[in-house]
Amino acid sequence: MTGRCTSAPPTGQYSGQALQGDRRRSKGGGIARFSAAQLAVLVVATFPQQVCGSGTAILRIDSSGGGSIGNGKSFPAIPAEWTELDNRVSDLPVVKAEADPYGCSKQPRCNGCALLVLQGNCTFAKKAARAEAAGAKLLIVVSATEGPPVGMAAGLKSTTRTAQGPRITAVMVSKKTGRQVILAASRGELLSASCWKHDSPYGDVISEVFFGLLAVALVMLGAWFATEDLRHPEQDQAKFNEEVFAVEEHSGPHFVFFGSVMLTVLFFFMKYLIYLLLFLFASGAVSTTALLLEPLIFKLSPNLRTRKACSIPTRIANLLGLQEDHSCADLIAECVGGALAVAFLIYRNNEAFGWILQDAIAIMLLLTIQRSLRLPNLKVGTLLLVCTFFFDIFWVFLSPLIFQKSVMIEVATGGGTGQSVPMVLKLPTLGGIPGQFKILGLGDIAIPGLLISFLLRHDLVSQTKRCQGYFTAGVIGYGLGLCATFVSLYLMQHGQPALLFLVPGTLVPTFLIAWRKGELHTLWTIDYSPPHAPEGYEELPDAADKHPEPKGGWEEVVIATTAAP
Repeated sequence: MTGRCTSAPPTGQYSGQALQGDRRRSKGGGIARFSAAQLAVLVVATFPQQVCGSGTAILRIDSSGGGSIGNGKSFPAIPAEWTELDNRVSDLPVVKAEADPYGCSKQPRCNGCALLVLQGNCTFAKKAARAEAAGAKLLIVVSATEGPPVGMAAGLKSTTRTAQGPRITAVMVSKKTGRQVILAASRGELLSASCWKHDSPYGDVISEVFFGLLAVALVMLGAWFATEDLRHPEQDQAKFNEEVFAVEEHSGPHFVFFGSVMLTVLFFFMKYLIYLLLFLFASGAVSTTALLLEPLIFKLSPNLRTRKACSIPTRIANLLGLQEDHSCADLIAECVGGALAVAFLIYRNNEAFGWILQDAIAIMLLLTIQRSLRLPNLKVGTLLLVCTFFFDIFWVFLSPLIFQKSVMIEVATGGGTGQSVPMVLKLPTLGGIPGQFKILGLGDIAIPGLLISFLLRHDLVSQTKRCQGYFTAGVIGYGLGLCATFVSLYLMQHGQPALLFLVPGTLVPTFLIAWRKGELHTLWTIDYSPPHAPEGYEELPDAADKHPEPKGGWEEVVIATTAAP
């Protein structure tokens, strides 16, 4: 790609930008354009990659009287270890255990029924034995915790259909599914259950491939947006750089500290704070839509940018990440974002299209984060990624030693609130099971994406061919890291911290190529910070000493860079 480097203004055109970056400190108003929603994404959205509502069976509940179940719904379920589901179980009347809702004591006779019980108080084998003694043909166990259901073991040496083990067909469903069925039964609806095995290996593989391609595409698209100032130097550089903030060396440790505090608070108070997270996520739709859509509106009608529409109070502007003064173009873009935010809050739990609204906001947040945050050099990027690497591992794998359960997974699944944390990409799996989604934390895209953006910026500045540069290797490493995450997920059947694989997948090829080219020191110390401090920032006293003007002036530096192979 060729760049326009023949002139040498002291703003962000290629090498001038590389050498003129300065260190800044905030006066207190410098993050007005960086919304609270974007900060929340970076802090709490490094969620483990997992399947939400996964299962290998389909439980179909039909109602003769309509009601909350309607004409019937299908739910994902996980068969017990002793259940093979070779034959379909069909049209069994659903009976809820009344005297003992856990199904641990003797149950009244219900020949040929589907017995609905709750998890807990006794082993699965005992529940199965009580259901068999009552004459039931299907045992439905409702999970005791929010999130996807777990597998059921007999608790015996033999988990097959032998004389020593259970013989009844048994499945576990999520707590959310159980609530719907119990509510319908409590209203007097006559329910019937059918259950059959779900075989869709190709559907799962295709879903994972599509999910991986989407994540890689978003990382590349975010890097493309982040380097807009280099691709279009004729545009207003001052306006672009007002919206860009340099990541500092202490950002990595600060991320670990504040992220840990936030996760702990969410773990204990999720039922109160989940609605705050939903509001922050929805408010992000307003600021990100304004940032991404306004340039398109300007191209269609340039006069709309020059016509002032209104002004909003400073506090509200800071909260939503908006400007105080609004042109007509800004107002139109924000109205579109506001409509999207309201639609998400109303229809977020709709299984048919709620995930589309959530992903639309999530994608705009990701693009805005990569455009608004910039790694100045490889040193800062390495510190940030290494800190998030250990942060992810601790809160997924080691936190159960302190909190009795994985804090990260508990928060990611809503912590028993019945609401889903929105800071994730969410895609339905192929195979036609309603309520089955794959999720990936936004931080698992945004944080490695900052490094990918840095690599693309360096390739453009150094005029490196795309196939010989760092950007291509970083994208390939990110894709391989995602593949390793998916494989680990299916091998361990447990939510995986994606950064465990994505951090080495992006950093290792970067260091190897830099070492082979002899550019490791250059990447480690170079400064791609924004060339001018945004509003509310001031230059540190020693900034001039750290970035002295080169001999011959900036123009010779830019011309030399242009002539470099």
